[in-house]
Order: sequence, then C-alpha cells, then structure tokens
Amino acid sequence: MSDPKHLIIGGMCLPLDIEALEALPINPGGVFQFDFTFHDIRFAIRYEEAEEHGALRIVGDVGPMPFSAESPVARAGLNQIMRRANDVLSPSFRVALGRMVLGTEMAIERPVTATKLIATVAAQLIPATPYLDLIALYIRPPMAPAKKGDAALRPEWRKKALPAATRR
Repeated sequence: MSDPKHLIIGGMCLPLDIEALEALPINPGGVFQFDFTFHDIRFAIRYEEAEEHGALRIVGDVGPMPFSAESPVARAGLNQIMRRANDVLSPSFRVALGRMVLGTEMAIERPVTATKLIATVAAQLIPATPYLDLIALYIRPPMAPAKKGDAALRPEWRKKALPAATRR
C-alpha cells in the first residue's frame, strides 16, 4: 500500500480552499516557498514577487553523480541522459557539487493563485518523468527507501574488480 502524500502551502495542507486562495498572500517584493517529494526526489519551490511578474524557481536534488573511478559506465550513461533531457526540456539537469540537480527558473504572470502555481510546477516536472525514471536505473533516488549504509549507485553498475589472473 502506498503512503499518503501531503503538500503544505502557506501552512495549509491539501485539500486547499481554493476560494480562500484566489491570490496567494504575498506582499510586493515578498517570497513564498514550499517543498514536496516527486518520484522520491525532494523539490524546493521559491516564488518571489518582481516588478512586472513573479519569478519562480524549481530545484530538485536527483542524486549523486558517480565518480569515474566508481563506475565510468554509469557516469557516461547519466551524462548522456542529462544531455538528451536538456535538449528536449526547459528544466535543466546539471551537476553541482557532485550531485545531479534538476531545476529551472521562469517568470509567472500575476496574480499568482495556488492553482496557477501548482499547475506551472507540474507542467515543468511531468515531462522530466521519463528521464528521472532512466536515472533511477543507475542510482537510487534520494528519498527512496534504503537500508542504512546502502550506496546510491545500483549494484549492477558498480565497477567490479578484475580477476587476479587478468591484473598485471
């Protein structure tokens, strides 16, 4: 049985009273932040009021990029997935501090309602789902269940030691 998912926006849990949130309570120059889990990846959302429109930033930590010494095949495969995804999607995959990150920044028209904000976030992340599924073949997503001490890199991709007869 799956675990229930909760989304908390502005201290209110779903289902939201949409009529009470016709426009999100954000003062000019104000900031609105929340986070959620999608495909066992935590995404952080930050909306900030700007002069003519709102600025929306979406960032998710997809997992560690394996070192070449750990698994050159996995690293090459993950790099190829990220390159192809970046060719197709407006969110961009990148490696930052040894972690694969999926993120984007965009303008969003005002007034910003809860429905518009969630729909915009979903429209950016749903097309990335097949790429996240491919990445999950190489590494376990950060929020996926695991035993203590389990590595993120799937065992089938770990570099195996050469047999003693082939080493020189």
